[in-house]
Amino acid sequence: MKKSILIFFIPFLCFTQNFNAGIIGGISTTQVSGDGLKGFNKIGPKVGLYVNREFSWFSIQLELQYLSKGSKKLVNNTNQNNLNTYANYKFHLDYVGVPIVCFTNITEKIKFELGTAINILINQNEEIDFYADNSREVSRLETPILIGFIYVLNEKYSISVRGSNSIFPIRKHSIQQSYQWNSGQYNTGLSFNVLYEF
Repeated sequence: MKKSILIFFIPFLCFTQNFNAGIIGGISTTQVSGDGLKGFNKIGPKVGLYVNREFSWFSIQLELQYLSKGSKKLVNNTNQNNLNTYANYKFHLDYVGVPIVCFTNITEKIKFELGTAINILINQNEEIDFYADNSREVSRLETPILIGFIYVLNEKYSISVRGSNSIFPIRKHSIQQSYQWNSGQYNTGLSFNVLYEF
């Protein structure tokens, strides 16, 4: 894996006069489409490195990142005897990924980005009513589509918001059903990031 990541970065490092490098830090808010829950309730960290190279009217950026995804729900119901009952669900996924994005200027300060990534699952933890249940395994590889905006604060700092959605399902539905384009569960997320250029 380390050799593969190095191979990704070599083409950028060859152009020392025109490449920029930096670090990314932020938070991701995610959900799993198809699990029956709503809302970006799963919050986790996102950290990484990037290098990019500018061309005539666009730039290409390659990143190495760690981020967490999944879903979370705490439902407070009341039964017929007016006693509180709780249904707890947590689905935690840790990924190491290599995104590649192209971005172009909309204005002097605002950039639009579009790309994809190869994310490798390094940890899965699913909890139902406080009991661990990892019997339904998630695919080891995830390939999302990425779309976002970058706002340049100054020469060193930028902030960005990036949306992502898995192109292929991360796993089948619990009863293995599918309907047209809905063939399983998908990671969906928003990340809010600060970029610092060296």
